[in-house]
Amino acid sequence: MIKSYTATTREIDDPKVAAAEILKQLDIKNNLLKNSLGIISCYAEFGETGALKAVCDALPFDCIGATTCLCASGADVDFIMLSVTVLTSDDCFFKTTAVKVEDGYEKEIDSAFKKMFKDAGGKPSLIFSYFPLLHTVSGDMILKAADKATGGVPLFGTVALDHTLDYSLAQTIHNGKMVREAAVFGAVFGDAEVKFDIASLDEDRIRKQKAVITASSGNILIGVNGKSALEYLEEIGLKKEELAAGLGIVPFVVDYGIGTKPLTRAVFALTPEGHAVCGGEMPVNATLSIGHIDAATVLNTTEKTAAALSKSGGAVLSYSCMGRFLSLGAENTLEAEKIRGAMGKTNYQFACSSGEICPLQNNNGKLVNLFHNHTIVFCQLC
Repeated sequence: MIKSYTATTREIDDPKVAAAEILKQLDIKNNLLKNSLGIISCYAEFGETGALKAVCDALPFDCIGATTCLCASGADVDFIMLSVTVLTSDDCFFKTTAVKVEDGYEKEIDSAFKKMFKDAGGKPSLIFSYFPLLHTVSGDMILKAADKATGGVPLFGTVALDHTLDYSLAQTIHNGKMVREAAVFGAVFGDAEVKFDIASLDEDRIRKQKAVITASSGNILIGVNGKSALEYLEEIGLKKEELAAGLGIVPFVVDYGIGTKPLTRAVFALTPEGHAVCGGEMPVNATLSIGHIDAATVLNTTEKTAAALSKSGGAVLSYSCMGRFLSLGAENTLEAEKIRGAMGKTNYQFACSSGEICPLQNNNGKLVNLFHNHTIVFCQLC
């Protein structure tokens, strides 16, 4: 059994005060069981002022997580905030590791997990995963390496985000240190009861026309129905100028044909050749539809999924795509507030994401690790 506690602070300038606020709320002297893990979401400048380090140094267990532009926990929703969720247990235990994502990162991830599993005496039931936001290596690529290295252990988490226009301060967190290029993992060993769910687009926000991906390279969509990606999009009424102006709100809905729910993919750019640069893998022979995301869709899908989870009890971690945040316009805290309202007394942590990591069940009931865009993902530990 895993118990959970949450705490927040808005004190960004005084590290001692920030640590004291977190300690007071967590009451770790009375609440900690034998083994614990801290999961953190925070505004990037908590790292620059030393407040993040002070909080982590004050906690007698490992802490992992990532920066974000908006987070929520308990009654608090804010941009400039640090949130901590503590998982604590007598019969489960936790191990963490961090791997630099540079040349040869696949081998480094494999080595790190081999060592972790050997030290623990077996495989974990779940691995919390926090990936860097990089131009050279996508979150989907890191997920594939981690999935292979772990042999398919369920992976859940987010890609780092921040509040800047170029996301230059987006970093992962490991024991008080923020790192630009590191993937950070926290494994849960023991019989943890875990539920996963996602919410993306309402059915009425997905076009009925379906196409087939006929050419691609990783996350680059090259051909659809035998035409270039751009030719196909223009054929169904999406002009190049309109796409260039609103790529972030034209999600692709992709059915991999593996028996899971379809995945939503963001479109980041159109190349001069007419290819679409997407936020995740676009495999040949997958089925493609075009979606539309707006504020009503974001709030409706989030509220329904969060309300269902809140009835089960247990800590909830939730990460929502930056595309959903942008779709809310000036009222960009509304999704976080919907989560707060739905969760009631449930311990939860919500944060905005630049890529979501969450497994889904296929037709055989097996969990498949997948990377998402334009999606809110949920992990509940009961």
